[in-house]
Amino acid sequence: MQLLQKIAVPTCEGKLWPHFGKAPQVSIFTIQDGQVIDSAVLQAPEHEHGAMPRFLAAQGCTDVLCGGLGAGAVILLDDLGIKVHAGAPAIEVEEVLKMFLDGSIVYGDGSCHHDGCGGHHHEH
Repeated sequence: MQLLQKIAVPTCEGKLWPHFGKAPQVSIFTIQDGQVIDSAVLQAPEHEHGAMPRFLAAQGCTDVLCGGLGAGAVILLDDLGIKVHAGAPAIEVEEVLKMFLDGSIVYGDGSCHHDGCGGHHHEH
């Protein structure tokens, strides 16, 4: 039996949200032997430095599948023992999770440049 994985995906309206720390919700999937055995959509914490990584650690998450995130978040997640899979496409959360689990996901730029976060990739 494999260890359980708890994968957090920052989401909004069922799609991966492109900016990790500003997502309104987080979808958390519990994975065993490559299969989803449980899932939940939680309200994300208020956007403040370090809030999301600490929130995910408190939920027992082992991995984060996300779009862009800042270097500080990457370091804090790493310190908390949470693996970061950044640069995932902003598509339906079930689809991006399926691609992650079967190894077919194609990652883009996972860094978030705050001056470049002014709205062009936050559109629905």
